[in-house]
Amino acid sequence: MILPCHPDNPEKRTIQRIVDGLQREEIFIVPTDTVYAFICSLDSPKSIAELYKLKEIPESQPLSLLCRDVAMASHYAKSIPNYAFRFIKAHTPGPYTFILGANREMDRRGTGKRKEVGIRIVDHPLHREIMERIGTPLVSTSIIRPDEFSTDAEYLDDLFGHRISAVVEGGSRHHNLSTILDCTGKNFVLVRQGAGDIEELELTEP
Repeated sequence: MILPCHPDNPEKRTIQRIVDGLQREEIFIVPTDTVYAFICSLDSPKSIAELYKLKEIPESQPLSLLCRDVAMASHYAKSIPNYAFRFIKAHTPGPYTFILGANREMDRRGTGKRKEVGIRIVDHPLHREIMERIGTPLVSTSIIRPDEFSTDAEYLDDLFGHRISAVVEGGSRHHNLSTILDCTGKNFVLVRQGAGDIEELELTEP
């Protein structure tokens, strides 16, 4: 099933359908500020386990945590270094994934079999509206098809529609991924260069 969604002003009925479904442990595909992604509730271990099957990745590979803001992220990260906190505060929402140490609030299956968690604060109207209505982060993983340069809702519905609740229409998305920054040390370590600007950062070699 495809749910229509206005790119700038998401329809209230679409937002409510997603929020209600997440509370019922359903999985959705939604557009982000980079690519399409699977999302589910952090409070649903069953749905989190299903994300690994949908993505065909091992549970040793961590998933991302979509947060409303840095304040929400701080409840699930063990600590956010000052240098990272300042950058996150100034540059999010935006196309960055921040690798941080996970604390006990994190569902272990959400982080994979690791002690870190990838935090995303997505710059998209739909995500802002969803986050206003729920009190916890979402667990997420991006959708990249190696045989396709871009994806759209119809293509994703053909692939996954029978295994999830709905694909939210967000137009065509090219494979322009987020920039991944490891913030577990004394300085940023660039894990992947993506859409985010890193010119002003002091980076440590991995």
